[in-house]
Amino acid sequence: MIWDVWPPMIWEGLNGCFLRTQKNNSEFRNMRLLLASLIPRVASFAAFRSGEPWLDTHGRVIDAHGAGFLVDGGVTYWYGSQRNGWKCCHDGGINVYSSRDLYSWTAHGLALRTYQTRSSTGNGRDLERPKVVRCAGTGQYVMWVRGTGEGNTPQLAAVAVSSSPTGSFSYVGNISDPFHTVDPGNPNIEEGYQFADATLFQDPASSRAFVYWRTRVNSHHTGFRAMELTDDCTNVRRESDHQLFQTANREAPAVFHARGQYYLWASGTAGWSPTTTHLYTADSPLGAFNRSGLNNSRGWLVGWDPPPIPEPGQHGNRRADGQPGEWAFGSQSTFILPNPLFDEVLHPTLAPFIYMADRWTPDDLYSMGTYVWLPLWIDPKNASRVRVEWHDSWRLDNATSPFLRAVTAGV
Repeated sequence: MIWDVWPPMIWEGLNGCFLRTQKNNSEFRNMRLLLASLIPRVASFAAFRSGEPWLDTHGRVIDAHGAGFLVDGGVTYWYGSQRNGWKCCHDGGINVYSSRDLYSWTAHGLALRTYQTRSSTGNGRDLERPKVVRCAGTGQYVMWVRGTGEGNTPQLAAVAVSSSPTGSFSYVGNISDPFHTVDPGNPNIEEGYQFADATLFQDPASSRAFVYWRTRVNSHHTGFRAMELTDDCTNVRRESDHQLFQTANREAPAVFHARGQYYLWASGTAGWSPTTTHLYTADSPLGAFNRSGLNNSRGWLVGWDPPPIPEPGQHGNRRADGQPGEWAFGSQSTFILPNPLFDEVLHPTLAPFIYMADRWTPDDLYSMGTYVWLPLWIDPKNASRVRVEWHDSWRLDNATSPFLRAVTAGV
């Protein structure tokens, strides 16, 4: 998130001023976002700068949190909650932006409005973590989104469809109250569970679509479940129901595929605060997702060597070296998108994926947070080794693999 002309000088001056005067981080963020909204845009964005204000092509701060991304016809669409200026548990609906290069984004307004009619569950005034696929069975664009009631409960799913990727999307199902649990009446899932953080994944090999979600409340069916979507992508196939794992404290999922492996990335649970990161792998979209690392006595794979994101204070994540020095680089995952410039033959050193996340600032009245986009690599010799590196500024075409650098250096 960088301009070609004036902003680097402005941000460097503000950084120095605020750091020397020991102003708090909240005041600093708000000042930068205010300036970003007032000063005219004079050049396009040329690189990713995590944690910096990021403006759309109209010069407004991008407001799309807990995002989902869709690549369709050479264009990438960014869907996320309109949160700036809102407090929990309300937001302004789901915003949508589009880009052809992932640096400059054009706003298209609301793709899905909040549910204005009072639902029986009090749900729909807060829409979170929207994910969209272009359904192979119908050609329609289908959004799955989590609705949250007052006081952060209940957390339930809603589905909406559109003939255009920019919307508007319309709720499907029970229009008088479209919020529900996944597959109501499923005998494998006891009553009382909720649809918490979730994601969609469309298998690039088959175009089949799947939903992955965190189950909450029920003590016997915690952890993560996954199911395949129906041909119209608005419901699930009951026979595909699969419990991925029972670990309770996982959220913010992102699923991606590489070299025959399916990866499920998740964060821990600590409210808006950053936590440890967790990565699970399987041989199929509904396979036995085990954590990469070393076997423990119960047969689950645990631990990392090295961890996908270095722990605070470790090499690669030290404040003394100019890195955040926080868990997950001060972020929470939301999506992992393939790098369109990566090519295993022509450009094997580039990052094959982009780690996309939010850096939440819930106490700021002006901004709910900024975005963290960083290069993600997979070890070409060991698919269970994944690495995300901190870069103050980087482009799709210039971040090189730490695994290949290690080989070149003889490590």
